[in-house]
Amino acid sequence: MGGFARVAAKINELRLENSLVLHSGDAFQGTLYYTLFKGDADVELMNIVGFDAFALGNHEFDDGNAILANFINKANFPVLAANIDFSNSQDLKGLVEPYLIKEIGGDKVGLIGINTLKTLVSSQPGEDLTFFDEVETAKKIVEKLEAQGINKIILISHYGYTKDQALAQQVAGIDVIVGGDSHTLLGDFTTFGLTSSGPYPTKVTSPSGEPVCIVQAWQYSYMVGSLNVAFDDKGVVTECDGAPILLLGDSFQQHEPTQAKIEAIIANHPNIDIVKPDPLIAQQLASYTKRMEKCSKKVIGQAADNLLHIRIPGTHPSGVKLANGSQIAPIVAEAYLEQLNSRNYGVQLVIQNAGGVRIDVFQGDITIETAYTLLPFSDTIYVLEMTGAEIKQVLEDALSHYFDKGGSRGSFPYAAGIRYTVEVKRPSYQRITGLEIRDSNGNWSLLDLKKTYRVGMNSFIASGQDGYTTFGKVLKERGGIDTYFDYAESFVNYVKKRRVLRMPEETGVIYLD
Repeated sequence: MGGFARVAAKINELRLENSLVLHSGDAFQGTLYYTLFKGDADVELMNIVGFDAFALGNHEFDDGNAILANFINKANFPVLAANIDFSNSQDLKGLVEPYLIKEIGGDKVGLIGINTLKTLVSSQPGEDLTFFDEVETAKKIVEKLEAQGINKIILISHYGYTKDQALAQQVAGIDVIVGGDSHTLLGDFTTFGLTSSGPYPTKVTSPSGEPVCIVQAWQYSYMVGSLNVAFDDKGVVTECDGAPILLLGDSFQQHEPTQAKIEAIIANHPNIDIVKPDPLIAQQLASYTKRMEKCSKKVIGQAADNLLHIRIPGTHPSGVKLANGSQIAPIVAEAYLEQLNSRNYGVQLVIQNAGGVRIDVFQGDITIETAYTLLPFSDTIYVLEMTGAEIKQVLEDALSHYFDKGGSRGSFPYAAGIRYTVEVKRPSYQRITGLEIRDSNGNWSLLDLKKTYRVGMNSFIASGQDGYTTFGKVLKERGGIDTYFDYAESFVNYVKKRRVLRMPEETGVIYLD
């Protein structure tokens, strides 16, 4: 499903003479391509597609101003962010515009880029950058464009679906918002078992009583959004319709009747399509893949000891007794904790399921390939706010999933920032005892069951999978933060910083069976 070569092919199919191709940010992060090539692969492929404008997302700042500047200097498309002042930045001064005016079919159209203020706490923008309020900036730039006689205005926003709706209701003069940041699925995908957050396009009313059309194209190059907009002579939207198109390959195989049924459903549904990859993009991507395979052998650190993995504490296949469990899983959890707090998420602890860690790390070189074999899934890191009681509950969930319900051994919990005793023979949901939390000075104290903490975990268990039902309940009822940090890349960053990984003095688990 998806892939940038299919995105390019679908854009080329949809592109008309009077059309705009827009990108609402976060080209960086999430793949090994970015880890190794720091935006070079992304910008080369984006140049081939030919975007009319690109609005900066928060992840464009994850590796600082210099990496972003390199990306922009190689881009042959305009980069926009109206609510950031770059004038004091040696790297970025003069590279980013607040807005752009394009002539489409004889009409001038204003394009405004808006970044999110959360960039200040979720990424690493330089201290020489100044950020301004999203709504107030939008008002200011709309007024500037209207003063030039421009009455057709598109906001390219990296602000989030809910916030885009609120902004549209506060700022007169905006006609269309092409959004990002929240990775929101819009449109009707019930046939395929997908739940969307609203219609595509979502229509709201501006303070002046005029319609505003809001769209977003989900995430990870899974789809391309198409939107057709018509205006009257005063620049008011009179028509606004389109489709978010989920991109599929043609490599799936089923028994003949099932295959034919699936193909018929796809052929008759406007929101899904089988798309052949664009050959030029596929060729360029293949060259990076070849380089990636070579670069994955790059040494990023050393293991001073064998760091063995076992899901449930016991005896490792090599015969080594691991009475208190995995030696590498707690290090993985520490890596997430450090990644989150290097971006100011204020997380006190991380919980990691044993099944999310796949191999031993043996004494010697640690390569990028090691990291992505250790952590091979497409997981990101989430943050939830939970009470101490809920933290204990989710640990009990994970244990009960295996010991009581016959679930996977992979549900066994490891952690960073907390430690606890697992007493297997105690009754269900009473197995966790001596639950302690570590403060910023390294001191331990009993977890306060009434206090609220910020907890990190991978996206798989955040959704309640592998028996972590309390995580799923909290996420559904109160929401959480998907940081979109690739979990394997977070481990790579940790190893690069530490240089040498050693056997932990404790796993955080005392296991009594």
